[in-house]
Amino acid sequence: MATLNPDEVNALMDAIKEGRVSEEGAAASPKARVAPYDLTNRDRIIRGQMPTLDAINEQISSILGTGLAGRTRLNLKVSSTPATLIKLVDFNALLAPPTIVGVIALGPGQGLALVALEPGLGDGLLAAALGDRKARVDDLGEARHELTSVERLVLKRLLTLLTDAMRRAWAPVLALQPELLRFESDPRLAIIGPPNEAAILTTFEVSGAMSGRVQLVLPFATVEPVKKSLASPPRVNAGSDSRFAARLADELAAVPVEVAAVLGHAQLSVRRVLELGVGDVITLDTDEGSPVPVLIEGRTKLEGQPRIVGGSHAVVLEAGLTQRAFPLRRHDEEEQAA
Repeated sequence: MATLNPDEVNALMDAIKEGRVSEEGAAASPKARVAPYDLTNRDRIIRGQMPTLDAINEQISSILGTGLAGRTRLNLKVSSTPATLIKLVDFNALLAPPTIVGVIALGPGQGLALVALEPGLGDGLLAAALGDRKARVDDLGEARHELTSVERLVLKRLLTLLTDAMRRAWAPVLALQPELLRFESDPRLAIIGPPNEAAILTTFEVSGAMSGRVQLVLPFATVEPVKKSLASPPRVNAGSDSRFAARLADELAAVPVEVAAVLGHAQLSVRRVLELGVGDVITLDTDEGSPVPVLIEGRTKLEGQPRIVGGSHAVVLEAGLTQRAFPLRRHDEEEQAA
């Protein structure tokens, strides 16, 4: 905060005496308000969008739509809506019988999730899966009270399509292992956390031969560790291409490299080098039976024995070599130190 000089203080006092400045200052301004903040509040604030989360939900809807169409033999399409943040108590208030609610385990240490099928949609999917592909959603679901054991088994297999889609779509970001645990006849008993706990609500719209909504609720605590990844742009074509990998391997295999065998080293003074003449012998620090290092692009990688093969000098490779097997040259030591 800057300090006023004497001239500024006198000007301010004169302005207050003349009434040009209120003595209350900023406190009298209607724009200056004090907002209470509860440090014990568990609400989480999410700023900005999560494009990767939306891409994951789009992939789930695509896989789910294909699976439902194959299981029911109906022309069904599934589309996802942008995810929203909601409290569990607010979501539970939206549930009322005959909504079908399932509890999903997300894997060890990942918590639980909820999936809710709108009244009539679950019954329509059940009827189609059991062979009645002419059933209408409007005619089903209002009189339902309890699922039979056969209906629970069939509906569990249908919702397995959702859990499998979740596992595949979330795999690059978070290793989830979703599995449907049970159905709740009374949606008010589907409790997966404290009422004020934040959760992410995703709605999947089913259209085509029947229409309805499938709502998926994930605890925010489950995805909070990867919140940064969800807020970043999705990676395009994250999978690997075997053809590209094979072509790249062929290109790398055709790259020429320099191979050299070092027969030995010798240290000479400058005076001795100047005195060298034709016929002089330089003694190396190795003998005839010592293995020689083989350098590939200046790096010691192999070892071998010098030989005469077909009248030409050659090195017969014997084994792989570690950098510690031979003394390093001075520039190698400087390079490693750097």
